[in-house]
Amino acid sequence: MSGPNAPTVAVVDYGLANIQSVLNALECFTPNVRVAAQGGDLADADRIVLPGVGHFAKGMRGLRERGHEEALNALVRDGGVPLLGICLGFQFLFEGSEEGDERGLGWIDGRIVRLPEAPGVKVPHIGWSDVVCPRPARLFAEIKPPIEFYFVHSYCAPNSGEAAACASAICTYGGGFVAAIEKKNIHATQFHPEKSQLAGMKLIETFLAL
Repeated sequence: MSGPNAPTVAVVDYGLANIQSVLNALECFTPNVRVAAQGGDLADADRIVLPGVGHFAKGMRGLRERGHEEALNALVRDGGVPLLGICLGFQFLFEGSEEGDERGLGWIDGRIVRLPEAPGVKVPHIGWSDVVCPRPARLFAEIKPPIEFYFVHSYCAPNSGEAAACASAICTYGGGFVAAIEKKNIHATQFHPEKSQLAGMKLIETFLAL
């Protein structure tokens, strides 16, 4: 992808997430990677990546204060630009979260909930876990099972409602939760592909080639 047809990728910076590892992973496949500190910086991007680790409500406030929410709605939801949400960027796509009172982007019906406590199940969920694809999915098409990715999170999307209907991967940790979604041009993962070695890099490469 390093030739003249390499996609231009904008990485959303809303002042909360450490995005350097995401930038490093993307730059393995395309030299055309830029940080979007404001919503206007997303214009003309071929792909948009919405990363994140942190607090849902603080992150949504950062998106709004920097003009990202309006730009994402126009470019991704209405304009069809491919998006990859990662971790907190996955959770932003929903209507809201138990982690604060801020509303989410609302592109996926339902709310993010805290991972249930259970004997032998630690919260936050940190480390490698297997995922299963319940249906064919574009980002996983070239990844052979068993598939394992790296997670760091305390909140999740329950495997129910619209989240289940557009789930491209499911993880079982205590109970089952949605680990990835695919809805038209919108893709998102609860896990961190940029920290998931070969499988994660293949997923990123596949996203950029969509």
